Amino acid sequence: MSAEAHAAGAAPVQAKGPEHLQAPEQEQGPILAPAPAGEPRVLVAEGLEAVLPSGAGVGPWSGEIRAGEQALLLGPSGSGKSTLLRVLAGAIPSHQRGRVTGSVRLLDGTAGGAGAIDPVAGGVLATAPVLGHLGQDPVDGVCLPLIADDVALPLESACTPPERIGPRVHEVLSAMGVGELAHRSAATLSGGQLQRASLAAAIAARPRLLLLDEPTAMLDTEGVAAVRSAVDAATDQTGCALLLVEHRLDDWAGERGLDGLPARTVALDRSGRVLADGPTREVLTAHGPALREQGCWLPREIEERIDGARPAGPAGSAEPAEPVTRLEPAEPARSAALVPLTAATPRSEVLLHLRDATLGPPDASGRGDDAVLTGADLEIRAGRLLAVVGRNGAGKSTLLGALSRLDPLRAGTLEGAAAGLVLQRPESQFVADTVEDELAASGAPQDVRRAMLERLDLADHAAQSPYRLSGGQQRRLSLGVMLLADRPVLLADEPGYGLDRSAQEAVLSLLREAADAGRGVVMTTHDLRSLEAADDVVVIADGRLVGPLAPSDLLADDALLRRAGLRVADRLGPHPREGTEAERAGSSAPVRADGSLSPGAGSPLSEQQSSTPADDPAPRTALDPLARPRTALDPPARPRAPLARRDPTVLLGLLTALSIVCITLTDPAPLLVLYALLAAGTMLGLRLGPLALARAQAPFVLFAAGVLMVNVLSRPGHEPWPDLPVRVTSEGIVLGAALALRALVIGLGAVAVVRASDPGRTMTSLRTHARLPARIALALLAGQRLLEDLPRRWATITRAHRLRRPPSADGTPGRLGPRAMARCAFALLVDAIRSSTRIAFALESRGLGTGERTQWRTAALTRADGALVVGVVLAVAAVLALAG
Repeated sequence: MSAEAHAAGAAPVQAKGPEHLQAPEQEQGPILAPAPAGEPRVLVAEGLEAVLPSGAGVGPWSGEIRAGEQALLLGPSGSGKSTLLRVLAGAIPSHQRGRVTGSVRLLDGTAGGAGAIDPVAGGVLATAPVLGHLGQDPVDGVCLPLIADDVALPLESACTPPERIGPRVHEVLSAMGVGELAHRSAATLSGGQLQRASLAAAIAARPRLLLLDEPTAMLDTEGVAAVRSAVDAATDQTGCALLLVEHRLDDWAGERGLDGLPARTVALDRSGRVLADGPTREVLTAHGPALREQGCWLPREIEERIDGARPAGPAGSAEPAEPVTRLEPAEPARSAALVPLTAATPRSEVLLHLRDATLGPPDASGRGDDAVLTGADLEIRAGRLLAVVGRNGAGKSTLLGALSRLDPLRAGTLEGAAAGLVLQRPESQFVADTVEDELAASGAPQDVRRAMLERLDLADHAAQSPYRLSGGQQRRLSLGVMLLADRPVLLADEPGYGLDRSAQEAVLSLLREAADAGRGVVMTTHDLRSLEAADDVVVIADGRLVGPLAPSDLLADDALLRRAGLRVADRLGPHPREGTEAERAGSSAPVRADGSLSPGAGSPLSEQQSSTPADDPAPRTALDPLARPRTALDPPARPRAPLARRDPTVLLGLLTALSIVCITLTDPAPLLVLYALLAAGTMLGLRLGPLALARAQAPFVLFAAGVLMVNVLSRPGHEPWPDLPVRVTSEGIVLGAALALRALVIGLGAVAVVRASDPGRTMTSLRTHARLPARIALALLAGQRLLEDLPRRWATITRAHRLRRPPSADGTPGRLGPRAMARCAFALLVDAIRSSTRIAFALESRGLGTGERTQWRTAALTRADGALVVGVVLAVAAVLALAG
């Protein structure tokens, strides 16, 4: 909603709907959808309106949602869809500044409405018992290090009996196709995997209302089918209501077409006002042209009606009925201004050639056993726009990383020109404080920069921070900056990710213009609508490149579309693929006869291959019928080292007691004996060699050496060697040795405890035995989750900033100097602060507060723990007795 309308105090009015769709007694007002008859109400809103500090807003909206009802919230980018969901979740104004007027109530199902919850007044914690929320950013949607623990968090908050938590966690993760990732660290998962895990946490506690903000943005077609099926099963099983924000309407609807969408649609116009609220078919039929004009994606059936009822494709097809219009070549003069090149490049000339390459993740060990692409041959030609498609995790981003020379090849060669790369997260590439300065950093002349600002529709935002732009504006700016750089090849990783129709068409138009100006352009995508803008398409399937093909040839090859995960398989469950041992490629999750969620068919191949826990003795294979990856029904992997199997609270208690004993000792002899015994026990208990132990103690050794030297040289007393050029006293030697040995013993004990215990087991043990409050323990684990992700974030930021530097002679992105590294460090700090606020919101949305809760995993003391305590006590007592 515009700032002017709010400033003028505009009355909350509803947009007028078509006469044939209005109730007979109403002359004005939006289409109103009848709620499911007889079902209890879940949400009631009256004149609900939210205005952010920027002036943008949404509403007013009056309506109700009943149990079991599914509603689609549709509108162009910037219309306030996410804002409305955050208001309902209690995040505005508790986590985000904003002014909310009107009233909204969530009903928890108690008789007489006594359990009404006000999200605005109560905040996120108040809504957590009845509401599940999935935000747009999947990275921060998982707030604990281990996936299973994160999904269990809302169940603990709901006081679910511990014996029922494990089966429920397994149930929802399997329904999402990521059941085998239960014991995986969140820092090792892809965006698509995190998105599924976040959704599993949102539905785990069977909320009465589920708010989903673009839950399929990072998923391939089969992933969308799995998520949609799991959501449908959750609503059928529990009567949960759904409010969905989604761009990919055809993928969500599946084979049922328009009938596969939520039965009700709340449509917003660009200002945030309610355009219509009623049955989906009627709303889209009446307001489809207006919504499309404002930039919304519409279902195929509605697009066909708007375009004159073109013949429909086969049911369940992923092909767009109204594909992106083939973009005409830009005028030469205009293209030359916006997409400058150092010299004219003949069309179809090979600019970049990848030969017989083996590619793997950038952080791989280099052994080649985790390669995602082998035998890759690819030519990037001038004047051609090449699309790369494939499943989640198939290697699309890995391929672009290799073509940009950010990541080395495992094998093969790459020859040709330098390439610019636009990453999925455009904000990671920003290096300036304003939009205009971002373009100026490219080195382009001022007139060219001004023309680009106009072309990007960002002239009115020239003095604004790039971080304050919308997602679509940020993506256009990032692409425009790279277009102004003198790179013959342009690479774009999912340039249409999360964009509405108008923003995506603007981005594709820029890419098309770059190709028509003589660049070689490569984009990755999982949206088949985007293929109409491409000249050629390459498919990544089963670790190989297939193509290049004409886009029409791919759309006509149903088998190849299925191999690439771009069309849902004919049947659910595992299905064999060429060259594989019945690897699971992901499918939807059917519903058992009792209404519960049944395990999904699995996840994409790359996710399956990487789901074997790193601490397993050996990978499980399909050839062993008894072997299977661990799920939430299985306990965490048992550590191999004997000391690592001991309870962390016991180890911390022993370390505390040992530290107290060391502080009381002033004689170096018993301290030396204790150090020797502790070193031997640590090496045996943790299976560490002397060299590894010495490296682990290096900081403590340096500290102890400093303590020793200070006391030896400064302590007054008897000088045994008066002829030395420095004064050395006997008292200084004794006291310095004692203090140094104290530091070494305590430091070695700390090393042993840290090496023997992981944070998750430690917090579980402290909650069980030391009664550590869950709020503190889980907040510490959330902090560990953020810390574990910092290396990946740092790598993303530094890689993005390297792409902004002039390339070297061989096309490799430039190295970062001290000032650039300092800017990267500041960007990481800002990113971490933003992530911490989102993780805090996710924790509260899972019900983490001060109320009662259950504990899924507990830590039991064993006889071995008692034996360790007795052994340590006896050893220390013997040392003290001998020291006398």
